[in-house]
Amino acid sequence: MLEGQAAVLLALQQQLADSQWWPAERLRAAQFEQLATLVAFAREAVPFYAARLDAAGLPAGAALTPEAWSRLPVLSRHDVRQAGEALHATSFPAAHGGFFEISTGGSTGIPVRVRKTDLARLMWQTGHVRGRLWHQEDPGGTLVRLLSLPPGTDPQILAALYAPEGVVLENWGGVDELLWRTGKFAGFSDTHPIADQVRFVQTHQANHILTMPANLRLLLSYCRQHGVRLPDLRSVWTQSEIVDDTLRAACREVLGCEIIDNYSAAETGFLALQCPESGQYHIQAETMLVEILDAAGHACQPGEIGRVVVTPLHNFATPLLRYEIGDEAEVGAPCRCGRGLSVLRRVVGRSTDYLTLPSGEQRRPQLGYYQLAKIRTVTEFQYVQRSLQQIELMLVVERPLTAAEEAEIRQMVVVNMGPEFGLTISCHASLPRTKAGKLRPFVSDLVA
Repeated sequence: MLEGQAAVLLALQQQLADSQWWPAERLRAAQFEQLATLVAFAREAVPFYAARLDAAGLPAGAALTPEAWSRLPVLSRHDVRQAGEALHATSFPAAHGGFFEISTGGSTGIPVRVRKTDLARLMWQTGHVRGRLWHQEDPGGTLVRLLSLPPGTDPQILAALYAPEGVVLENWGGVDELLWRTGKFAGFSDTHPIADQVRFVQTHQANHILTMPANLRLLLSYCRQHGVRLPDLRSVWTQSEIVDDTLRAACREVLGCEIIDNYSAAETGFLALQCPESGQYHIQAETMLVEILDAAGHACQPGEIGRVVVTPLHNFATPLLRYEIGDEAEVGAPCRCGRGLSVLRRVVGRSTDYLTLPSGEQRRPQLGYYQLAKIRTVTEFQYVQRSLQQIELMLVVERPLTAAEEAEIRQMVVVNMGPEFGLTISCHASLPRTKAGKLRPFVSDLVA
């Protein structure tokens, strides 16, 4: 008999199995009921918010309508950094458990630190399980992870990930192992040459591959060029970067399987999961209020692209009210599957250039944003590959780097990018943006 966390997760799945079919209006009403609780809490327990809510015409006790909510200014990543401790709750309900801190910023170049409660982590796990159930993934198969592992991973396992033989464990671990009898887990860093990654996948007869879209493109190119087939492969899971129609078509052509993607962020959780029927992205309305806004701050309509603004509904440790995550997305029409969950047709603005090694081989760059986020003086960063031998790390800092901080950064770049590159660190008042106003964390002067 299942007990504890597993039982809670399964009970939540029962609720989600019902709520996903609610009409959009009912979902919206439920969101605003939870949102009103979050806002009232933030006013009382988070120093940053009281004056901000008053200035927006949201006094204590006032009804929280969509119109009133739209008056609250969007919270930028710079706002989060500048607010610092004032954005953390002085206390939160004991039922939410303890809290932990995460650092993020890899897709934006602006590192932030956020506290999350155990309840917020449970909501993350709930989204993960929902994705597994939607796509009817077979947990008995072998999962090959061509990707780094999160901070806090056992140092021995982390070291093995970068070793020539990789790391092999008897099960997938985490929430998957909590609910299912899973197959083998095999991990191999995507900093290894693509040919070695393909051999690793073949050696372990992968049933599922987890990797970044940029790395998947290189895998597909190698497999096509060398006639490699992976007959045991059932699906490829991706995260954190853009998956477009050409990548999906190439995966079907070369590997004979589908991509299963999600849209998530470390500081918020799962924003949207891929529909098992249409392939579009369903916003996770039970745990997130997601707004797609145009330049004037108005809600985008189907077919329009706007900036993504998100409010996690259950994280009371660092409430993020109308947080602009740094991405853009296209709103989709209601899905043919019949779910009431709103639709994103695609996420845009999460691409990155490839790092080109002196040998000419390309790979997805490892940015070390967890390490950079720990150096609090760094407020923005951008790597620029200037040549086959030289990388410049451009920084915006609140004060000059200490010698120890610079040494830490240089060592991090050697580990993540490779010892074959020379590194120049430069500090600037601001960093260049794209025409859409986005800060790209990595660009290459070698890309035409």
